[in-house]
Amino acid sequence: MSQKILHKTDNVQMFIDESVPCFVGVWDGFIPSKEFRINILKKVELLKEYCPKYPKLHSLVDARTMGVVSRNDLQWVTDEINPLHLEAGIKYEAFVISKDAFGQVAVNRYVTQTLKQGSFHVQTFDDIEKAKDWLKSL
Repeated sequence: MSQKILHKTDNVQMFIDESVPCFVGVWDGFIPSKEFRINILKKVELLKEYCPKYPKLHSLVDARTMGVVSRNDLQWVTDEINPLHLEAGIKYEAFVISKDAFGQVAVNRYVTQTLKQGSFHVQTFDDIEKAKDWLKSL
């Protein structure tokens, strides 16, 4: 897989998978609210930089090992961040569902909120290759 690492912390890694192409965020474990928001804002900054370079860039969130995310943080992403994703050029986002029950709840809540908002299309998958195949088909 051809990828360019853009951002890395102990719990988050972001890169471009040029084979799709997609902006991948890998979220691992529980991430405190402040750190979660800092990383989400970093994602927005990177999307603004890289969407013009990759005109059909989509978003892939690998949440297989993600832990719980607070309702407040999820609402913040839906209300404040999703419009910025759309503004940057993201129209499709694939989520690979967490194996952690709390992570599953967080992803499902986010997907439901985002689809109600109607800002962009979100699809969930239990396999990362299926998620990439879906994004490639768009």
